[in-house]
Amino acid sequence: MRFGVLVLKKIFLLLIIFNAVVFALNDTEIKLFEKLFTTLFQKDVVIVYSEQSRYKNLNTLHLKSVKNCYRADIVLGVSKYCKYKPHFLLNYYNYMDNSDAIGAFYWRKGRPQLRLRKKQILRWHLHISPEFKEFLE
Repeated sequence: MRFGVLVLKKIFLLLIIFNAVVFALNDTEIKLFEKLFTTLFQKDVVIVYSEQSRYKNLNTLHLKSVKNCYRADIVLGVSKYCKYKPHFLLNYYNYMDNSDAIGAFYWRKGRPQLRLRKKQILRWHLHISPEFKEFLE
């Protein structure tokens, strides 16, 4: 009986730690998106469209999600429907396959990776600050 309670306590503790790590990583991504997108668009609030469930309800102080891509400033992730907006991708392979994407954020070997395409940023008349210049290709 005592052994079962101890195991349940350990499992519960591991779940709490796992949730804290996941939310911390997600919070870090959102903060990066806020800083990057407000810099690129030089706006206080950037309108984001995403078809990924993880980002569909993205509403922070500087990022607002919309369900209609025509109202969006940027598309976060791959979109089947929204072709005529700048795309910021969330996967290395999608980024390599889509030369029109302005950039990508993804995890590789447990490390965050940020890439930005200068040619596409200039095409969309966006602005890059010196703090993000090291990520330009």
